[in-house]
Amino acid sequence: MERAPVPDLGNAPIPKSRYTSREYKELEDTRLWPKVWHLAGFVSDLAEPGQYLTYEIGRESVLVIKQESGEIAAFHNVCTHRGNRLVEPGRGRAGSFTCLFHAWRFGVDGSLEHALDAETFPQGCPSDDLALRPVRCETWGAFVFVNLDPEAEPLSAYLENIPEHLDPYHFEEMKILNEYTIEVPCNWKTSMDAFHESYHIFGTHPDTLDVNDDVGCVYDCYGLHSRMILQLAVASPRHPSHGKLNDTIREHFLATAGIDPEKFTGGALDVRPAIAKAVREIQGPLMGADFSELNDAQLVDDFHYSIFPNITFNIFGRSAWLFRHRPHATDPDVMYFDFFNLVRLPAADVPRPEAVFHEASDDLLLDPVGGGGELLAQDTYNLPRIQQGMHSSGFDGLHLGDQEIRIRHFHHNLDRYIEGVA
Repeated sequence: MERAPVPDLGNAPIPKSRYTSREYKELEDTRLWPKVWHLAGFVSDLAEPGQYLTYEIGRESVLVIKQESGEIAAFHNVCTHRGNRLVEPGRGRAGSFTCLFHAWRFGVDGSLEHALDAETFPQGCPSDDLALRPVRCETWGAFVFVNLDPEAEPLSAYLENIPEHLDPYHFEEMKILNEYTIEVPCNWKTSMDAFHESYHIFGTHPDTLDVNDDVGCVYDCYGLHSRMILQLAVASPRHPSHGKLNDTIREHFLATAGIDPEKFTGGALDVRPAIAKAVREIQGPLMGADFSELNDAQLVDDFHYSIFPNITFNIFGRSAWLFRHRPHATDPDVMYFDFFNLVRLPAADVPRPEAVFHEASDDLLLDPVGGGGELLAQDTYNLPRIQQGMHSSGFDGLHLGDQEIRIRHFHHNLDRYIEGVA
């Protein structure tokens, strides 16, 4: 819960060209994405040897496979013969991987097991030279990370204080209720920015002002990563019911914690401690989860963390939303928004949902599927319009205030990679 020092990052505008120009996208493609750790997927999707998943980032595709030894390894998802993509995007299980072009076969360890008519290659087909190219792969808790740079620092160093902060939430005990990807007509950073501050709540989510304190939001900037803490189950100072126990808090927060709103006799200041107590004593046993490692705020509020460069978490104690913001391979005006709706149910048998992909459409952006509901619909409605506006000659760049310090901090770290000093 300790506050981080407030960094002095200046107040210069953020140039709009970072969001719109192909030249800047090319800098990201060569200096950012090949150097950072990427959250590629979930350890739970790789429970048995031969189980695999793919991670698509720009023009690159990475194949992550559970080995017979129990380790998890990653490889470039490309046949070393003629460059054919070896595996289609998604998850599965296989004993080997056969290229659909010329039937070259690779083992789960990446080795070349068979090259058709190998004797016709005068230079030979040496397995050591033609094995799938390895990619750095490490895990943290429930998550698998990959890095395209073989000389990258260890994942533990890259994550800084994130494991210390987030391990008590036990993501390894969370189940995925919904997973979908939306193609959104905006730059990936436009999407990241939208989830870096609570300043937009008054304009974008006015219907939620009766249940959150958007004004008193706490922002902390670390080395690469950052967080904000949005207090919930209280009304905003901008809302008429500020300081009072309103009906929405009664019906939503009290009831979902297992507290009968009709029998609750406390006032506005008693709500949050009562919710935390009920989560530990009522919800915890029902969910089969032990919440003793989390304090009251962590069981009530939205603890929002960003892992540089493209991961955001909304964590609510019992559940979480995980967003992954991926760039399009060639177009700076398009990105892929990956949504995972998680709930902590360690003992429950929850079927793993299939990932659903949606191309961009106004109808979908107004009403995204899955657990995000109206909140994400409001956010995704704005994103294409922000991107369109950035191309206007009437707009020069982002004019940021103190409540948007996480955006400035993000660009400070982005500069370090683009300038080659990270």
